[in-house]
Amino acid sequence: MSKKKEIAYEYSKRVSRGNPMTKDLAECAFIVGWDACLKHLGEIPWDEAMNEIANHISELKERIKED
Repeated sequence: MSKKKEIAYEYSKRVSRGNPMTKDLAECAFIVGWDACLKHLGEIPWDEAMNEIANHISELKERIKED
C-alpha cells in the first residue's frame, strides 16, 4: 500500500465512525483532494508552492491554538 493510500485509510477510519459507506467515500475524497493539491502545486512556480505550503501550516497551527 502506498503512503498516500495509508494516510487516506487512516483519515477515513477517523471520520467514518464505523460507517463503511462513509469510510469509502472519505478515503476516495482524500485521495482526490491529495491528487488535486499536488497537481495545483506542480503547476505554479516553486517559490509560490513553498509559500502556499508554509502558509497552510501556519494557519493550521493557529487553528490548533484557538481550539
